Amino acid sequence: MFYVKDCSLNGTYLNGLLLKRDKTYLLKDSDTVELSQGNEENDSKKIQLVFMINDDLQSSLDPKLLDQMGFLREVDQWEITNRIVGNGTFGHVLITHNSKERKDDVCYHPENYAVKIIKLKPNKFDKEARILLRLDHPNIIKVYHTFCDKNNHLYIFQDLIPGGDLFSHLAKGDCLTSMSETESLLVVFQILQALNYLHDQGIVHRDLKLDNILLCTPEPCTRIVLADFGIAKDLSSNKERMHTVVGTPEYCAPEVGFRANRKAYQSFSRAATLEQRGYDSKCDLWSLGVITHIMLTGISPFYGDGSERCIIQNAKVGKLNFKIKQWDIVSDSAKSFVKELLQTDVAKRLNSKQSLEHVWIAKHLSQLERLYYKKILCNNEGPKLESITSDWKRKLPKSVVISQAIPKKKKVLE
Repeated sequence: MFYVKDCSLNGTYLNGLLLKRDKTYLLKDSDTVELSQGNEENDSKKIQLVFMINDDLQSSLDPKLLDQMGFLREVDQWEITNRIVGNGTFGHVLITHNSKERKDDVCYHPENYAVKIIKLKPNKFDKEARILLRLDHPNIIKVYHTFCDKNNHLYIFQDLIPGGDLFSHLAKGDCLTSMSETESLLVVFQILQALNYLHDQGIVHRDLKLDNILLCTPEPCTRIVLADFGIAKDLSSNKERMHTVVGTPEYCAPEVGFRANRKAYQSFSRAATLEQRGYDSKCDLWSLGVITHIMLTGISPFYGDGSERCIIQNAKVGKLNFKIKQWDIVSDSAKSFVKELLQTDVAKRLNSKQSLEHVWIAKHLSQLERLYYKKILCNNEGPKLESITSDWKRKLPKSVVISQAIPKKKKVLE
């Protein structure tokens, strides 16, 4: 995906329409981006850039094919385009616009949204849609509307997150690279905000992994968003434990119950006992422990030879190796955080609230909150961003601008 984002003080235009500040807009072939020179007298002398893209990189479906697939082109106030941004066994993800926004803000370019189209079994409503409709948190994918047509196609209208997923962000060829401890801490802090909210709502994600953590932009200090709630579980109505073996083995807590093979599994009688008891929301914290380990070192903690059998066996033992060189530049408090989340004994594992109180988070809390509310959520209330300590400013990537003026709103002519 190619997109433009207005971070200027003077305004940016796409095809003659003003862009909303800090919003991302996807580009298509022949789009014209205009940069204002900041002087209203010279406003007619904007710098113009025309976006050109190779036909091979265009990602769109033939409108006739959309009709053949039985997809609607309009649902209530939503206009569905033929631009595709994802597909798989679950269905297709297309770009959509909200026509109500187009009417209400005629001077602004309409924002991009995504619509996930899933083929349902007759008389079945998607559990993911039902869960997401009741959630409202900046670090969880936002769903605005759902609709099921006569062909049992479910349309889930949600935010478009164009920065890719965390796996792609870390992947370099066949290997995963690490992130700095400061960047990792910012990501972990946001994931914990989301998990704490989810668990308070009685929702367990159950498939937390790098692929399901989306970045608003592929740069440091960006907002991250949890997505793919396809196997999430709602325990709000009854506080029962879960017993279904689901998820991705590499990130899955041992109590969830993945089996390597029967003979090998019998040697882990404690794990077998845990499986019979089921599991709870702490399975998400184990997954976060695996993710944090990967971000800090570029290594998956229980990967071994990469086989599912090896991963499952290693996770059940839960032995961590902090003597490898990748841990040399990581603080003891970060190591402790990973160790506390990757406890095979569920009773000793931290929950989401306890994780936020861990020393790795707690000793940096004031700095994290300033960055989170000011830089990531762009909230103008609360402590000033410039009050971040000089020590933290040195740790942040140079691309992260701390002191930045907020532009005055331009007067829009009637």
